[in-house]
Amino acid sequence: MKRHLRFFGPAALVLCLTGAVQGSYDAAAAAGACGLITRQEAATAFGAPVPAGADKTQDFPLQGEGVVIKMQSCFYGSGVIVARYELGSDSQVLFGKYRKELASQSGSTDYQNVNGIGDEAFAAKGQMIRKGQTGLLISVSLGDRQNLRIATRALQAEKALAALALGRL
Repeated sequence: MKRHLRFFGPAALVLCLTGAVQGSYDAAAAAGACGLITRQEAATAFGAPVPAGADKTQDFPLQGEGVVIKMQSCFYGSGVIVARYELGSDSQVLFGKYRKELASQSGSTDYQNVNGIGDEAFAAKGQMIRKGQTGLLISVSLGDRQNLRIATRALQAEKALAALALGRL
């Protein structure tokens, strides 16, 4: 379980940064998060075969609000992770606060804005995308992201998967 939480640390943090979201939101994709990316697409992005996707749903309480947001995630092994969650009507504010928090962290050399994906997107150890009230986390683990060549290849793979996933929302 701890291995998976490492990948969802950014997603958990984004949900705890604000108390502005009211109500309860449920990411209700008909086919789950694994319906956003096929196994073959995940394998192509990863550059090697991946196991069948494993859908999981996790609850993330918003700090101090008594609100729980459900995140649907799909794990193609530990190499490719796709997660979908609903941010609610304050999605732009919530996403913006999280973006600002990551960008301001010392040592955030892997943070960068990403244009042309969803309504807004950035990359920081995986790609976070917002389209309307829906958030996506796309992570392709190809190795040491401090290596510019690996980081560039991972971002390209994440962008390709994001385009596919956004088209299926």
